[in-house]
Amino acid sequence: MNNFIEKLILYFQKTRNEDNSEYLSKIINDYKQKRPIYEEFRIVVHNAIESILKNSGYKYQISSRTKTIERLEGKIIRKKNEDKYYNSINDIEDLVGLRVIFYTEKDKNAFIDEIKRELSVSIKIEDKNKSNGYNAVHLIMCFGDKRLKLSEYKHFKGLKSEIQITSIFHHAWAEIEHDLVYKDIYGLKQNDPEKYILIKDKMNHLSEKYIKTVTSEMEEIMDLIK
Repeated sequence: MNNFIEKLILYFQKTRNEDNSEYLSKIINDYKQKRPIYEEFRIVVHNAIESILKNSGYKYQISSRTKTIERLEGKIIRKKNEDKYYNSINDIEDLVGLRVIFYTEKDKNAFIDEIKRELSVSIKIEDKNKSNGYNAVHLIMCFGDKRLKLSEYKHFKGLKSEIQITSIFHHAWAEIEHDLVYKDIYGLKQNDPEKYILIKDKMNHLSEKYIKTVTSEMEEIMDLIK
């Protein structure tokens, strides 16, 4: 009886692994072929965004990336374990990612309004305001019909990019929290769960007490300068 159960478990594990492999390979192989187009799309979007930033005189930092094959594979597996499935790479909205960091929340909000006017784009906007201190606007964009009619833009039809827009103190805090809590680079979650929870709680407390305050006071300083 025990042998039968063991064989049954092994069978289901093998079937699940085969399903994972087939599910992964379909999307990954498609992305491998199309990644050069996504990289070209990243450059075009980056340049368009930076042009707006420069012309409007913002104080900013900008970075961008095209997702690697390895990171895409990890994302697909992670989401599948959370019972979220992608039918194709068109369902994945952050294959091209940009991050724009401003000195103030006021500039961040002004830029969001401006990008909607200037780029002739289709846009989905979501506020991400978490208890851990992460505070950003995630903007999913693809070029609108006006630009896609131009020959140099036609092959970008259907491609999306995620633009994360935040202010400088929230960005700095998010980087620290990401390493210590989300990525858990010291392995405390497994090796010392009590300490991990203590650190997580302290980080949330610091964010609530200081990061929000310093962000607000920075707004006041920049208003005085202007």
